[in-house]
Amino acid sequence: MRFKTFSLIILTLFFACNTNNSNKKETSDEASSSIENTQMSLIIEQKVDSDIATFSADGITLTEIKPTKNNKESVLTLTNTSFKEGINLLQFNIENNQNYNITTIQNNYTIATHSNTKIEQEFLSGNNVFLAFLSNENNLGIKTNNATLLKNIVLNDEVLFDEKQAHLFYYLPQNNIAILDFCLVNTSLSENGNKIKVTFNGTTSIIVDKWASYQIDGLTQNKNTIRIELIDKIGKLIPGPFNDSGERSFILKQNS
Repeated sequence: MRFKTFSLIILTLFFACNTNNSNKKETSDEASSSIENTQMSLIIEQKVDSDIATFSADGITLTEIKPTKNNKESVLTLTNTSFKEGINLLQFNIENNQNYNITTIQNNYTIATHSNTKIEQEFLSGNNVFLAFLSNENNLGIKTNNATLLKNIVLNDEVLFDEKQAHLFYYLPQNNIAILDFCLVNTSLSENGNKIKVTFNGTTSIIVDKWASYQIDGLTQNKNTIRIELIDKIGKLIPGPFNDSGERSFILKQNS
């Protein structure tokens, strides 16, 4: 599957909705895409509980980070309905959340965090899979349907991204801090269902069956690698363009 234009991304991750159908329209100057506000993707929200999940292997432990506030009522919407090749000025609306950041991820690689509702975003010719979600005061993704949106903005190309398929998006909200965060679309995690496989430094793998943000402890070196995969109940990789992050590097400020 070909996606044009990747830039940079990082360690932690999070998922999406309010997606749309894309149509191509060409003019003599530039290509544009019009998108209807039709929901095709779904965030399956994790059931709220008081249990703090932990997963460990070979001395490395993932400990669930509970949100300090209930952001259940937070809503993120995008007012734009048409997009062009090049720089676009995007206008978001936010409801029921005053202390927010908007995190955007394009093609599961280019990541940015914004503190205002107007942002500039470049879209290139091809499929631009654009994820946006609200993050809390600790820059952790708010994992709800209303706080997340996903759009595939197609310019000068055929549609190559299935918005109804199970997808994993992976991101790092804070540089140099050992936090694992990710976004799931059209799927959930459970003991007897799909799971996340996290591999550190090519050797230590941890299986996660709860969607949450996690503190990473036990890494003994500053420079590390991480790989995150969406797998089914028998451990097989679920097909999808972003469901295997590949090995990515990150550096800690100090040993965990």
